Amino acid sequence: MSVRNDRVYLIVVSVSALLVLGVLAASFVVYRRHDFPLLDFLALVLFLLVSCIVFMVVSYRKTRSVNELAHLHELMQYQRELDKIARRYRSLLEGAGTAVFVFNADTGLLVEVNRRGTELLGYSKEEMVTLKGKDLVPEEDQEKFSLLVLRVVRRGRGRTDGIAFRRKGGDRFLGEVEARLIDLGDEKVVHATIRDITFKHRAEREIRQRNRELTSLVNIITRANQEMELETVLDVTLRETIEVFGVDGGGIHLRERDGTLRPAATCSVPDRLREALDAGADGGLLGRVAATRGPLALDDLAMEGGMAGLSDESAGWTGFAAVPLFAKNRVTGVMYLLNRQARSFTDEELKLFFSIAGQMGIIIENARLFNELKWKSDELMGSFRLLEKSSHELALSQHRLRTNLTLVERANQELERIDRMKNNFLGMISHEFRTPLTSIISGTDFLRSSSSLAGDPDSRQVLDMIHEGGERLFEIVNDILKVARLEAKSATVTRRALHISQVFSQVVTKLEPLLAERSLRIAFNNLEGLPHCIGDQECFEEIFSELLENSVKFTPDGGTIIISARVVDRRALAPKREILARFNADFPTQIGDRCYLEVAVRDNGIGVSHDEQVKIFDKFYEIGDIRHHSSGKFKFQGKGTGLGLAIVKGMVEAHGGMVWVESPGVDPEARFGSAFLVLIPLEESLRAPVIPLAGPRDPLAGGIPGEGV
Repeated sequence: MSVRNDRVYLIVVSVSALLVLGVLAASFVVYRRHDFPLLDFLALVLFLLVSCIVFMVVSYRKTRSVNELAHLHELMQYQRELDKIARRYRSLLEGAGTAVFVFNADTGLLVEVNRRGTELLGYSKEEMVTLKGKDLVPEEDQEKFSLLVLRVVRRGRGRTDGIAFRRKGGDRFLGEVEARLIDLGDEKVVHATIRDITFKHRAEREIRQRNRELTSLVNIITRANQEMELETVLDVTLRETIEVFGVDGGGIHLRERDGTLRPAATCSVPDRLREALDAGADGGLLGRVAATRGPLALDDLAMEGGMAGLSDESAGWTGFAAVPLFAKNRVTGVMYLLNRQARSFTDEELKLFFSIAGQMGIIIENARLFNELKWKSDELMGSFRLLEKSSHELALSQHRLRTNLTLVERANQELERIDRMKNNFLGMISHEFRTPLTSIISGTDFLRSSSSLAGDPDSRQVLDMIHEGGERLFEIVNDILKVARLEAKSATVTRRALHISQVFSQVVTKLEPLLAERSLRIAFNNLEGLPHCIGDQECFEEIFSELLENSVKFTPDGGTIIISARVVDRRALAPKREILARFNADFPTQIGDRCYLEVAVRDNGIGVSHDEQVKIFDKFYEIGDIRHHSSGKFKFQGKGTGLGLAIVKGMVEAHGGMVWVESPGVDPEARFGSAFLVLIPLEESLRAPVIPLAGPRDPLAGGIPGEGV
């Protein structure tokens, strides 16, 4: 702007000088021609020179003023740009999500800090201006901080994630620092960002610890599962656990049938110390752990009562930790660890120890069952061999016969016990069947839905057969699991008020296709006027589904099934006391003054013999000869797995009721039929004195008062 003004000024001056020279030349010619006086000409020249000088001075000052104004405007524009850049830098600095610090590279003093930095360290900006970088770091980490500064000065940048910083309040945090050197020309500054990684570092450390613990637990379980002998399992488990925790010794005590703890495995533990651990009136430290069913840790074993006065061989053991071993929610033993040096077991270590003990309790119990089964099997084989040998000597004497019969009776008792063990084993195997069966059913469903089988009816028929067989086997496995849960009393029952008519409405709806196929008819007798009962609706639907399916199976085509119910109390059930005692000896003594809903499902089938009426509620009773089995679930007089009535009995008894059957006997031609009766508790508010519906009348004595379904 000033250069252009100077150029204009020169042009104006040049033009003015030329004009003055032209005027002077013209005046001189005029004066010479007309002979004017020389003084007048000089006066004119002087006037022109003065005017020209004044004009030039005025023009110069005006041009200078314009230049100064233009320069001032330019400076103001530069200042506005600088202010805008400063505001942008300030907003970026204050809006940063991390703490930003700017230090002088030579003095180490803080030049600038953003809001996040003051919040992170707890100082105000005025307080932080007086601090140096090393003032924010505790003494033990100042050397590490100095090395970071030297690295930044030498290389221009540096980073570290292991420096502790100290807040104004005194508490510390672990920081991640990333710094770089910036050369501003007359000054060098260090731009540093600090992030609080305390929680991140702690989380990573906990994840690494959990991974180590999980790996150790998997290794222990894998090593223990590779062995089946109980002694080997105990020894492997103990040594692996000692290695995981880095202690000097330990042991495992198993609980006997009488409740006492017996040493089963030890490692580097003196006999005197081992005896002292389970000595005393309450079983010592190990007995206390078994009784409380929780972990126990001691920093100094010698300070515990009853542990003082040990021999020199047993002295010197300080650290102690013990946890109970569980199997099926039952304490089967105690595992403990010992250390010669002072050792404080942390809560995390105790949790890991408790997890190992929980898994080991199951593995040890399985190994014990395997050994017991093996021993019983050998004993049974010995009994069989003895029985076979005795059978060849029957003719020798009657005394030997009685002896052999006694041995057979003992062998049968052992067989019953093994049968119970077999049932437990069967429940475990049923669990294992569910996964492959699910894969088979889902796989056949996928293949059946594939369009590639549209032109291959043989393959589709084979897939249908596989799918139906898988579903049937899946139902059998579910029934086995239900029986196992009911026998173990682990089935969950949700109790709420419900009406029996709602249950039968759902059940009959599911059976309508089957009833139509067999031309069967269901008749109800006064279900609407009954009070509500207490129970799980899903369980009730399964109970009466099983009973109705059983009636359908043994009712000829075109027959009728009658469903009736009434409210009964102790007086109404008194005539049936002997019948009830046959099926559940304890139930008649537990009735009290409570009222029950008696539901009867009666068919006109072939009936049930008196000798079999109690047995049909046992597991697998209907298995019988393989020739009587049927692949159809509802084939007339077909036999299944024999689990349906066992499930009914377990579910009813889980609700506090009972089930039984009444039948005059078996006659395939007469069609006497059978009546399955179920007692279900009513609501708690219903008691015998206030129930007018209770009475001795049996609704099954008449014909079919209700309408068919």
